[in-house]
Formats: sequence, structure tokens, C-alpha cells
Amino acid sequence: MPTLAAALAAALLAAPDGTPPPPPALALADALRELDSQNLTLAQARARADEARAVVRQAASALIPTLSATGSYTRNSDQAIFGLPGRPQVYIQPLEAWQGGAGLRVPLLLPSAWFDLGAASQASEAAQASAEAARLDIRAAFAGSAWLAVMGEEIVAASERAVAAAQEQEQSARRAVSAGTAAPLSVLQARTVTARRESELVQARSELERARLALGVFLGRSGPVRVTLPAEAAGAGLDPEALVGEALSRRPELRAREAEVGSASRQLDSARWRWAPQLSASGSIFAADVPYPTGQKDGWRVTVDLAWPLYDGGYRYGKARQAEAALAGAEAARALERLQVGEEVQNAVRDVAVARERVRLGERQQEAAAEAAASARRSFGAGVAGSIEVIDANDRLFQAEVGLADARARLGRARVSLDRAVGRSP
Repeated sequence: MPTLAAALAAALLAAPDGTPPPPPALALADALRELDSQNLTLAQARARADEARAVVRQAASALIPTLSATGSYTRNSDQAIFGLPGRPQVYIQPLEAWQGGAGLRVPLLLPSAWFDLGAASQASEAAQASAEAARLDIRAAFAGSAWLAVMGEEIVAASERAVAAAQEQEQSARRAVSAGTAAPLSVLQARTVTARRESELVQARSELERARLALGVFLGRSGPVRVTLPAEAAGAGLDPEALVGEALSRRPELRAREAEVGSASRQLDSARWRWAPQLSASGSIFAADVPYPTGQKDGWRVTVDLAWPLYDGGYRYGKARQAEAALAGAEAARALERLQVGEEVQNAVRDVAVARERVRLGERQQEAAAEAAASARRSFGAGVAGSIEVIDANDRLFQAEVGLADARARLGRARVSLDRAVGRSP
């Protein structure tokens, strides 16, 4: 029943031509907040960062004292008891015994473990920075898709105006034919254009619905979403050098590469410190229901252990070489990332400048096409121009409006790309 009610409501709210009503509008800021909480790609990135944080806890466990408890029950086939007159019996092998104990181990000197912890911490920072980079990517992609949807809305509006102009020209042609100032062919020409414009309107509405549905998928919704974008600020001059400097300080990818270099460096230190001795202390308490050979049913033990691996078959040498190669690769990746960031910022600045010029020229073209179309319609009404001139002028106006919508969307997407290149969020 809820589905039927929704269908009836949609039918009542639908436009007279049968098109479904637009979905409720969602402001860009609200949509981005929902994106952060609902997008599944971001959820995966955060999960990877959480995994890296868990690895840090695992690496730290080697440096933290450990406590364990044991318990056992023993049943032997025979028992052996030794005793002297006047002395307590000594149980060499009791027939059955219950035993329990607890042990504490305290690491005192584990140099490689400290560097392993540092490497894991740096890797966790890299994973968190990568998650932030993924967040910026998703937000930029969402804002870019929102601009595509806005372009679709403008194209639909231009198509609706084109349909209305074509229908008006068809009616004007009929009146001119009735008055004897135009040939019947003009009516057929106008009717053909009307059919083409209506087809283009159907296609434009379909593309708009597709764009809105893509926005809904970004937000984890199954239906279309309409996003309203804030008014664009007036264009200001862009300083590529200043923007590159800002990007080098803001981009999470660079922080991730820096953390990866730090992690690789600490892994190399860890590999080298595997030659160092390791020192630890341990203590334990134990108890049983049968006396030990000491005659006591409980006791304690404290030990200090020194381990110094002198030769392990070459494992440490291989580990060090692997760490050296990983460090060289991380440093190369960091240098490459810095170059790519500079390239992205300069390309984005250039794209914004080109898009601004296209918008300016598109506005001029649209104004001229609108004046030409109005002049052609007046001339046709006066019998000075033919139907072909009006159809051609209307077509040029439609193409100019579509081109202007595309130019505005390209400018919006270029600004989003620039913000992403600099490390800003939409």
C-alpha cells in the first residue's frame, strides 16, 4: 500500500506532459555532510585506516608486559614417594595432582621492536592521510556530478523554450499560409522542427534523471537527488605559484607519502637493530595440592633472559636489503607526488581561465542569437523573411543556450578540480 500511495502522489504531482516531478532539493553543504556519513567508498577508506591503527596496537604489544595464567590436572599410572624416618615425604611423581600458576614477562631491551612500532605508527598516519585524500576525491567527484546535473537542468529548460518556440513558429506558419503570405511547405517544416525539439526534450529529461540518480548513488540512496549549488563568487586572479605552495602544504597525498618514507626508514632501522641483544625479565608463581620436592605446595621464580642472535641464516641481511629498497621506492614516490601536485595545480588554473573565457563568449553568443531569433520572428510576421530563416535562428539560439550551459558546467567543474588540486574541500 505505501508503494501505491507513493505512485498516486507522484501521478498527482506530475507535470501536465506526464514528466515526473523533480526530487526535493538538497543544498550542497547538506549533501556533502550526508556524503561523508553514507558513501560506501568512504566507509571502505575509513576501514582501511582503522586496520592500520589496529596494526599499531599489535606492534606495541611486543613492548608491553604480558601476564598469563596456567592450570593443569595430572593423573599418573603410578606414584613415587621418597621419605626418610622423621623427614617429610617427597613426592617424586604423585598419583594425581592439581597445579596452577601465573607468569609475568617484562621486556627490558628490544631495540628492533621500538622501530617496528614507529614504522607501524607512520604507516597508520599514511593510511589516515590516504583516507582523507579519498574523502576529497569523493567530494570533488560529487560536486562535479552536481554541476553536470545543473547543466542538465539548464539544457532541459532550453529544450522546453525551444519546443515552445517551434510550436509558436508552427502556428505562425499556419496563419501565414491562411493569409497567403507563405507556402504550405513552411507548415511542414515547422512541424518537423517541433517533433525534433520534442524528441530532444525527452532525451534531455532522461539525461537529467540519469545525472540525479548518479548523485543519489553517491549518497547511498536508491533514488534520484537534486542538489542546489551556491552562487559562484566573482572570478578573481589566480596565482599559480601561490596555489602550488598551498597545495604542497595541504594535500593529504603528500602527507601520506611523507609518512610512508618515515615508515620505510624505521623499518630499515628495525632491520639493522636485529643484530642487537634483547633483554627481558620474567617472574612466575605456582601452586599445587601436592607438595613439590622442596616440601612446599607453592613457590615463585624470577629470571632475567638475554637473547643475542649471532647468525640467523642471512634473514637479517635480506630484511635490511628489502627495507633499503622500500625506502628508496618511498622517497621516489614522494618526489614524484610533489611534481604531480604542481602539474595538477597549474593545469587546473589553466582550465579555470579557459572555462571563464568560454562562459564569457557563450554569454555573448547567446545574447546575439536571442536578438537574431527575435528579429527573424518579426521579419517572418511581416512577410519579409521565410520560415527557414526563423527555424535556423531558433536553432542557433538553442545551440547557443546549450553551449552556454555546457560552458558554465565546465567552469564549475574546473573550479572544483582546482580546489581538489590545492587540497581544499568543495
